[in-house]
Amino acid sequence: MVTLTPHTLVRLKAINGLTSTLPLPDWATSMLNETPYVIIRRGAQADRIPVGLRGYQKSQRFAAFVPTTQLAEAITPQEALSLLPQLDAARAQLPAFQKLKSVRPLLEGYDWGVGGSLQFELVTGLKMARAESDVDVIMTRPDRPMSVVSAQELIWQLQELAGAHADIQVVHGQNGFSLEEYAQHRDRRIMIKTASGPQLTADPWHFVGEN
Repeated sequence: MVTLTPHTLVRLKAINGLTSTLPLPDWATSMLNETPYVIIRRGAQADRIPVGLRGYQKSQRFAAFVPTTQLAEAITPQEALSLLPQLDAARAQLPAFQKLKSVRPLLEGYDWGVGGSLQFELVTGLKMARAESDVDVIMTRPDRPMSVVSAQELIWQLQELAGAHADIQVVHGQNGFSLEEYAQHRDRRIMIKTASGPQLTADPWHFVGEN
């Protein structure tokens, strides 16, 4: 089976296939009835896949698992971004989506997509994004490492030229780190998220870990 990377949305064949250590909250059941999509989480993928459920409120997050046999479709952040032209015209005027549109030319040349509430709305059609929503950029780790200065310049361009605070997650398999944290260069090591939990590394561009 192909490993599904974090930030990928998956559509379930049936919502009753979910398992978790805690009972499913009422809001989660309601969301699944509206749209059977969940988000891939980091973690081992064997006979079941770690997923996350999200609601309309930031506090509404829930971790669960789903059998591999219950996955109907997977949509990557890149594929979600490609749906931007199909967004309802009224919703497209939302500042968050306008910012997403404005950052596209600045990220040309990178392999990237959109995550977070904007991704969820583009895929499901539910009105998840808000005017003040950040632009969550999911960037595939470039073959050529980015210098601290280059990272600082890119983040400056996004903030000053596009007017967007873009939370850029650089990902490679199940590993991921914040480009903003890397650009700040506050410490010799940077935190990188892995399938087995966060780790510190001096070189996030060549970190192998668990994929």
